Amino acid sequence: MNEIQKRYEVALNLAKQAGIMLLEIENNGRIEISQKADNDYVTQADTLVEKFLKDSLKNSFPSDFFLGEEEGQEAEGFPRWVIDPIDGTMNFMRGLPNYTISIGWEEEMGNPILGVVYNVRQGELFSGIVGEGAFLNGQPIHVSAVDTPKKALLICEAPFKQHENVASYFTLFQQLFLECTDLRCYGSVALELCYIASGRIDSIFEYSLGYWDIAAGTAILRAAGGVLETIDRTRNLSTYPVDIIGSNGHLQTWISTKVRGFGSIRPS
Repeated sequence: MNEIQKRYEVALNLAKQAGIMLLEIENNGRIEISQKADNDYVTQADTLVEKFLKDSLKNSFPSDFFLGEEEGQEAEGFPRWVIDPIDGTMNFMRGLPNYTISIGWEEEMGNPILGVVYNVRQGELFSGIVGEGAFLNGQPIHVSAVDTPKKALLICEAPFKQHENVASYFTLFQQLFLECTDLRCYGSVALELCYIASGRIDSIFEYSLGYWDIAAGTAILRAAGGVLETIDRTRNLSTYPVDIIGSNGHLQTWISTKVRGFGSIRPS
């Protein structure tokens, strides 16, 4: 077993263990919540799970570095784990099923090659290694063959952290909606990238993400034959905040042309 495969097996096991932790907290009905910023929350579960994952991974791979949503990074270096203990914290807080544990690993900045995303409440464990394939509960998955916008399902997340830009967002939403079959929004970009990887969804664009949100999902999507890029070509995926466009590959020219052609909606 090579070093990447060792990390892959450990990450799969830890994601399932962390999922048990989250289900116990949720079932107990005592979720402690604090607010980081407008429409941006953290629970005690985020902190507990991130610490569990970080400590466990450090025990197994003491020379690796870490970037987490809640604790940031202690030191900069590679190889590096990129962790979001709960992607979809609002879903978790409100008892909605679409929250995930996201564990990515990279050897160089902005280029994740290993990803594990666990959709806890639905028992779906997505995983992948770039160049070696992507899986759902151990079974191979692949992106869809949809190559026409009119047949495409598209992920469009509302601008819940950028209300001042809502008019621009929804103008773009409308343009895309008129060209595709329908829009979806699940509240966890890690899950959404896995849905593209498994052929359930065909394309995505989203603004103002953290790298921890997308690292694992990016690796899984690419392992399944899909594409993920930054909207601004001068930025890489690890630049905060990051804006993304992605797809099954067949629709990448369409989505990138539409979104990049619309212009920036980032606050000045």
